[in-house]
Amino acid sequence: MLVDVRTQVKMLVQQAVEAYLNNELHMNKDSPIAILLGYQSLNPSIVLEAVTPLLDTYDVTLLLTKEWLPLQEPWNGVPFVLIEETAQQELGALLEKSSVLVVPQASYSLLSKLSLTIDDEDPVWIALQFQLLGKPIVMANNDVEPNVYQQIHAPHSVQERLQSYIRQIQTDQVKWVPLNKLVKAVGEQYAAYREKQSLILAKHVERAFQDGLKEIEVPAKCRITPAAKDLARDLKIQIKQIDSSKGGTL
Repeated sequence: MLVDVRTQVKMLVQQAVEAYLNNELHMNKDSPIAILLGYQSLNPSIVLEAVTPLLDTYDVTLLLTKEWLPLQEPWNGVPFVLIEETAQQELGALLEKSSVLVVPQASYSLLSKLSLTIDDEDPVWIALQFQLLGKPIVMANNDVEPNVYQQIHAPHSVQERLQSYIRQIQTDQVKWVPLNKLVKAVGEQYAAYREKQSLILAKHVERAFQDGLKEIEVPAKCRITPAAKDLARDLKIQIKQIDSSKGGTL
């Protein structure tokens, strides 16, 4: 009888866990994220394996360079965009609809240029646009973080320069994680973005007026100061609150 009770409890717990996971999957499947595959990898199969669970959980748009195009064939049905053949205006529209940018394959070029705000490469430009929109970036550090042998042999000046770039992008709220923690980090950053509260000030309304805007789109949970509301009314600018968990502009 005791064994039967234990078996029943185990089954109930398993059913509860499966129900929770199915519910999370259903909730997130309509959540738009972008995955940037803009740099070559020595082990592309490992990168693709780490990314695959995200395709089953989120509404994913792949941003690819031509080198990655043959490798994404098993992902039939997943929307993709060739970065080199897409105008920045079109890329910008796609980025506004995505809540999180995932970079499973980084490079020293991306690391240094992103930390210094140099956007002379399309992948860096994409990452900077996400930052300017106040949206989270999750970046895998596997091919960039110095390994133990590099830490032993590389000149201290080189290691310190790399670490300074890493510290800078982390300060700029880029989540810097190992590839095997990618899925968890994306979930955490998406949840944090969904709960994010921006503050709308009078100076933001004034800038919108200077730019000739008649409407400002802001997250539904943002806070709007009384001065901003008054100025928006005086300048006839509508402050439109939208659901930031479905993408959208901050």
